[in-house]
This record gives sequence, structure tokens and C-alpha cells, in this order.
Amino acid sequence: MSSHTFFCLFVSILLAVPVLAQPGDRGGKTTKDTSFTSGNVYAIIVGISQYKSVRPLQFAHKDAQAFESFLLSPAGGKIPRANVETFLNENATRNNVGDAISVIARKAKPGDRVYFFFAGHGDMEDLTQIENGLLLLYNSPNGNYFGMNDDVLEIIDLKRYLSPLAQRGVEMIFIVDACHSGNLKGGVEGSQQTATALASSWGKEYKILSCQPNQLSLESAEWGGGRGLFSLQLEEGMKGLADRNNDNKITFAELQRYITDNVASFSEDKQIPVVSGDLSKAFVRVDSATLVALKKQKAADYPMMASANPKGNEETLVDSLDPAGKKIYFSFKKNIDDKKLIYPRDTNALKDYRAFIKNHKDNELVTLMRRNLATALNERFNNIVSPLLKYETSYSSRDECSFAAAELDSCLRLLGPQHYMYTNLKARKLFMDAMALTWAMDEKEYNISLRPGVEKSIRLLEESEKLEPNAAYTLSALGIRYFFIYEYAKASAKFQKYLDLRPNDFYSKYSLGKMYFKLKQYEKAEEQFLKLITERPDIIGLYGDLYEIYYSDGKDKEALDIAKKISALDKQNGYFVMGTFYSRKGNIDSAIYFYQEAKKISSCLNCDNNMGHIYFVNNEPDSARKYFNLALAADSSYPFPNFNLAVLDAINGKYRDAMNGFAKAIDNSPSFTDAFVTHLDLYFNKKYTITDSSLFREFSKKNFSFEMQYLGYNALLYCFIRDTAYLHNLKAFDFIFPKMFEYKDFDVYTWYHHACYKSLIKDKATALASLEKSLKLGFGNYFMLVSDNDLNYIRSFKEFKALLLKYFPAETKKYATRN
Repeated sequence: MSSHTFFCLFVSILLAVPVLAQPGDRGGKTTKDTSFTSGNVYAIIVGISQYKSVRPLQFAHKDAQAFESFLLSPAGGKIPRANVETFLNENATRNNVGDAISVIARKAKPGDRVYFFFAGHGDMEDLTQIENGLLLLYNSPNGNYFGMNDDVLEIIDLKRYLSPLAQRGVEMIFIVDACHSGNLKGGVEGSQQTATALASSWGKEYKILSCQPNQLSLESAEWGGGRGLFSLQLEEGMKGLADRNNDNKITFAELQRYITDNVASFSEDKQIPVVSGDLSKAFVRVDSATLVALKKQKAADYPMMASANPKGNEETLVDSLDPAGKKIYFSFKKNIDDKKLIYPRDTNALKDYRAFIKNHKDNELVTLMRRNLATALNERFNNIVSPLLKYETSYSSRDECSFAAAELDSCLRLLGPQHYMYTNLKARKLFMDAMALTWAMDEKEYNISLRPGVEKSIRLLEESEKLEPNAAYTLSALGIRYFFIYEYAKASAKFQKYLDLRPNDFYSKYSLGKMYFKLKQYEKAEEQFLKLITERPDIIGLYGDLYEIYYSDGKDKEALDIAKKISALDKQNGYFVMGTFYSRKGNIDSAIYFYQEAKKISSCLNCDNNMGHIYFVNNEPDSARKYFNLALAADSSYPFPNFNLAVLDAINGKYRDAMNGFAKAIDNSPSFTDAFVTHLDLYFNKKYTITDSSLFREFSKKNFSFEMQYLGYNALLYCFIRDTAYLHNLKAFDFIFPKMFEYKDFDVYTWYHHACYKSLIKDKATALASLEKSLKLGFGNYFMLVSDNDLNYIRSFKEFKALLLKYFPAETKKYATRN
């Protein structure tokens, strides 16, 4: 990113004006608060980036505009617009600025405050001026200031015109940002002379200088969207970040500490501001709303490395090099431009830098090279992450993330642990390491076999978050990956924190709604999706999500209303949803009708599969096979009909065929593909001892929701159990149960099935222990416990009866009475 350094002074002069004392809490009088003037406030603001004849600057006009906005805002005292004169670029002429100074000099009265802000070039007349400096206006020539009749302001004239106002009790605030690269007529000596002239004492003034006379001041596109480093830090400090003791006032001492620490850190001690005057003076009142907004913005932003280019001074430094040094330096610059930073190994910018410091370690170019190389090493990371922070798609790859991690690692070794951004860079390197494993992984790609990589990614992201707690991209990535491994509470917390930082991110709001649904917090999920639909009524899938929320929450009327709404937006999709509604409610005729209507519009594999399911659970296997095969004829890899046909094979004792079908369904089902089933006894090929037909009817109509992969592993388990060749084959079960336990969301069922298996092989202790784990996790199906034949072995033991009484006291007493 382009930027350059320039020599810049920022001078602020402030004189105290007394205000009336107010009664204190104890009835006496407080000390005088001189943070505010008792009179009017005026401002003259000049900002010039584009000159007629002089080398341009980048952001001087933006610094001036930002200062104007600050003064007009509550944080700056809401100065009336009529009291502010602003001259930018071609409007910054000697006549315009001189007239404004003359008017203020006559108008200002004791008790008033006057701001004078200048951001632009500074220089000196190198023939006759010894103790003076110049502020260059738009029409200034490039050198040859003889006679001083051109568009320049002499610093000596600022002192002559404006210093007397301070003597008369006017509160003067001079902000002079006189900037250039050392390539003007006066050269480096000119910049130093301008600094000296501004720093010299005029009387009762306060002065804030952006840097020492022998230093360069930095501006960069990476700071504040394009600002001078000092100007940005001064503005943020005055908005409240400098308020060290939290008394809602900012003294010059507090501002000095804030800008000195930050400017020195961000410039790597190459720019250190100077503040002089009565440092105990409080001169800014903090606006709490502005400070809160600023803190929130800074929490959402992430600090960036800023490149630097001293323009005119660079040529001087390069000219002083020997031929070998010049060759290395120019190779370094070319490799930076060509993005050859650490690869290829035979020629890259890092190799050039190391060769340069070997023989020129004390050269001033070393600092510039290190900073620009560090910035370039961050560029790939910034390109990957920046779109995410703009609510845009980041088109990258896992290989790109791996390259970014390698470049950040080189940057860490280049700068060393003492660098102010070392912690941030280490956090970002960890983030890129994590993304090299799982970048752009979504629900359709994720498969349980990828879990080890996701868990490693999570560990890296957790380390990154500790170092950079408010990095929004890290929080979002953690939320997504917690979701993958069924850590829904953790995922929800990360998405919520992310939204606190970036409240407009659609995907995270959507993910948070899904988290609420997974956690069965239906009211919160409903509220979230209603808001999302208000924002994006064009996304039909949101209505489908809301339908599932209403249905799961037992709000049948609301669910049906949403299904009708979907029909109005997309007739086929709406008919399909209506079919699922009536199918789940056991209204078979209506379900078949709507599925058939959906098929009339266009091919509908889900419709064929779901009609097959209806015939299957109503004991019409031939019709079921017909519809399952219709779906497979269109897509042989379609997991649902493969699974359903395998269930039919398992019921008929064709376990090997069933195993193949279940394996195919698992392999072709992305994680988070939901399956909704009734008659769970059929899907697990179970037998029940039915002593209460009403309990069985209620159970058989109950809707169960599982992830398709998990349901497939459950069905495989019961093929192993029912096939006597496998029942005592430990290797088979050592394979299947670890797979099932990876789905933490369904541990309650996995432990139940583990108890069934252990009961069948007459392992009483393990069966009872597993059953209790399932009950502790929330297993709540009383019918299955008392009727499932797979538990017959342990059902007669007193420990089993004790578990029933502990977890189902009412049902157990009622059941005992009836039997």
C-alpha cells in the first residue's frame, strides 16, 4: 500500500480562561474548571495535499477535514458552523487565509477561543531566512521564496499576528502540521529550520509538536483509512482515549502520554512528539457517547503494519551507498514490488535485506527496509481478512492461507518479540495456520472424518484468541468450528461476541439463530429468524428455518402459516413443506397430495423419497420400494433412498446388503444433513414388548430428528447386533461406537444403544453404567426403556428399577399400578 513520510509539525497553543466555580458536594466551592471557554469559539483550518507546483502530499486535506468534523461534533464542543473557516487544496490561497486571520485578529475577545489548524508543506527561504520557517499554500512556488510575496505564510508572521491575542486573554490553539519529504528547496535543513521556528517560545503558549526537529513524521493509507499518524492519534486522544484517570477531562499531560506512547510505538520510535507548556492544564471535556463509539470501533478494527517511504530523503541515502549496496537495495525494492518476499529461495526480499544489513547495518535505510518488508509480509494476510471485515466474500484457498502463515512467521522473526505488533502478528500467524487446515469449510463439505483437522484448527484459533481477543475473524471462525463438533453453547458465545463487534454481519446472525435452535432455545431462535427475514425477505431458506423452529416448538398453526407463505414465494418448495407438515402429523392423504403437486412442477427427489417413507411406515413395502427406486434412478448417490432401502433389507434379514446401503448413505451425506423419522423401531430393527398400546402408538408417531450420518451409524450398529456373525465380534463394535460418540449432539442416544449392546452380550455392569450416562444426559423416552427387548437382560435387576424410579418416578409408579 502506498504511503510516504514527510516532515510534520503539529503545534498547539492554549491559554487558560477562568470560568465560574460551582458548589461542591460538601457545600464549598470546587476549583475552577478551565476546560471550557466562557466566550465564542472560532477556527481557521487549512489542509493542502495537492499543490500547484510543489510535490503533493497524500492525506493533509483529510487530516484537516477530520479536525473540522471533530470541532463540529459534540466531542469538539459543537462549534457553530459559521465560526469555522476551512480552506482545502486550491482554496488555500494567501488572500483567503490572510483575510481569515485578519478577521479573527479583530473579532476575538478575551474569553474566546481560536483554533488555527494547518496541514501541508513547510520549508524555509535558504538565502536570507535564518530563524524563520514557511508554511506553503496552494500557489507556492517550488523554492525561490525571495521577497515572500508568494503564497506562503511566514511563521514569524503567525507569531506577529496571533501571539498578541494570547496576551489579551484569548485562548489560542495553534495546530500547525507543516509537512514535507525533505525534497523541497530547503531540503532537510529546511524542515529542521521550520521545526525550530515553530518550537521556539512566543510567550504564554502551549505547543504540541508531532516529532523532534531531526525526525520524519509518518502518514499511511493503513492508518484511519489514510491519515497522518500523529494527527490520528491526537484526534483519538482528544476524543477520550487519553483520559487516563477517567475524570472525563483531558490534560496536556494526559495527551502528551497518550500521543507519545502511541506515535512512538507505531513509528518504531522514529517519530516522538513533544509537548510543552503547563501540562496540568485540562482543555478537553470528554463526550461519553463519542468515546464509547470510538472504543467499539477500535475493538472491531485490527492494527496494521504501515509502510513508509521518505521520498526525497531516500535518494540521498541511496546515493551514499557503494555500488554493491545499491545493487542489493534495488534488488530488494524490485522483489518487494514483484511480491517475491520469502520465495523463491534464490532471490527474495528477505534474502536481500539480510545481505544488506551484513555490510550496512548502521545505514538509515535499514529501518525503512525492515518496515516496508514487514508491511509486505502482512499483505497476503490483509487481503484474505479484509473482505471478511467488510461483510464481503474472501476468495482465497487453504494454500494461500499456508503461504500467509509462512510470511507472518518470517515477519515475526524479522521484527522480534520486542516489537509493538509482535503479539498481534503471532495471533494472526496462528489464525492462518488454522485456516490452512479448514479455510472455507462449510456444512456441505464437513464430514465426521475431518474432525481431527477441525479440532486442531480450533486449538490454534483458541491460542490466537488469547493473544488478540477482539479479532472478529477469529471469533467467527471459532464459532463455525465449534458448530462442526457440536459444541453449540461455545459456538453461540463466539457468534454473540462477534456480533457485539460487528452487528451487521448476516452470516453470524444466521449462525446464532441456528445455535439457538440446536440448543432448543426456540423463542430466541424465532426472534432471530424473524429479524433476518425482515432484513432479507428474498431468502426463501430463512422461512424454511422458521418453519422448523415453529414445528419443533409445537406451534403447529404458525408452522402451517409459514408453509403457506413459502408456497406464495416458491410453489414447489411450499408444496414440499406442506407435505412434510402433514406427513409428520400422520395425515397421509394430505401429505401424498402435496408431494404429488410438487412433483407436477418439476422433478422432486425428496418428494419421491418422502412418499416412499409414508408407504414404508404404513406397511406397504412394495410401494415404498417403488418411490425409493424412483429417487435413486435420478441420483444413485442420493443418501435418503439408499438409507431407506437398506432399512428394508435389514428388516428382511439381508444384513450384508443393508450394511452396504447404510455405508453408501453415510459416505454421501454431508454432516448436518437432517433426517426426520417416525416409527423409530423400524429404522433400528427393534422389537418391543407392548403392554400398553397407547404408549406404543404415541412412540411410533413421534418425530425424531437425527443427522443423516449419525442415523446411518446407528442403523449399521443394529445390523452388527442382529447378525449373529458379528454380535460377539469386538472389532466391529470397536469401529462403530467411536464413530457414534464423535457426534456429541447425540451422546444421549449413543449411550442408550451402548447399553442395549452390552445387555445383549450380558455385560450387566457396563450396560447399567451406560444406561445411567444416557439418563443423566437427558434420555427421556420411558416407553423404550420399559419395552425394548434389547434391554430384557438388565430389566429384572434392582439397579435398573432404581434408575427408572429415580429418573421417571411418576411414570414408574403409574406403570407398576397398571401391571
